[in-house]
Amino acid sequence: MTIKQQLQACRSKEETFKALVSLSKSLARLPAEEKTEEHKVKGCESAVWLIEQDIDGACYFKADSDAKLMRGVLVALLNLVNGKSKADIQAMDLANELAELNLGSYLTSSRSNGVLGILHAMQN
Repeated sequence: MTIKQQLQACRSKEETFKALVSLSKSLARLPAEEKTEEHKVKGCESAVWLIEQDIDGACYFKADSDAKLMRGVLVALLNLVNGKSKADIQAMDLANELAELNLGSYLTSSRSNGVLGILHAMQN
């Protein structure tokens, strides 16, 4: 089952919460020296760091957050974009992809704005 399918299968806020906590455990932590102001995503309720790497023309992101649930959201977002070309990522309707992850019950309006900020950073 894909991450998208796992999240789409959640039928309550509690199920989504459990799924995100479970996903958060799979995200490697960034070392302190990479948690710089330069890598910090602006507009997020919690601290979020995003680092882009280009490997043979494909984009790969490393990310971390001080909030466990946001780390789960990051796993889902990274799953959407890692391994794609910059052009492919820029062509994606990431807001629609986010909607398909079924996170509406979890994402408050301020968290949604933060997640949209992360998606914007991934596309630029």
